[in-house]
Amino acid sequence: MTAHSTSTSSKDNCFTFAMRMWRYRSSDALVVRKSKFAWFPHFAVLFELTDGSLVKYEYVPLRPVRKWLPPFFFEGYVKITEYVIKQKES
Repeated sequence: MTAHSTSTSSKDNCFTFAMRMWRYRSSDALVVRKSKFAWFPHFAVLFELTDGSLVKYEYVPLRPVRKWLPPFFFEGYVKITEYVIKQKES
C-alpha cells in the first residue's frame, strides 16, 4: 500500500470531488464510510487497474477540526492510496 497526495488551491468537499472522479464503469466503486471527525459520511472513489491493483482517491481537509456540523466546502488535498496486488510464488 502506497499513499501520496497532491495539493489543490480551491475549496471543495469529498462528495463533489468523488462525484467528479467516479467514471461509472463496472470496475470503479464509490466508497461511503463514516467520517473520522464526526457523524457525517466521507466519500472516496476506488479504481481497479488492469493488473488487479486498486487506487483510492479522496479529498481530505488540510486542517481537520471535529465539529458537529462541518463546513460544506473546505481547503483540502487529494489523497491517493495504491493497493498493489502481488502474485504469490508457488
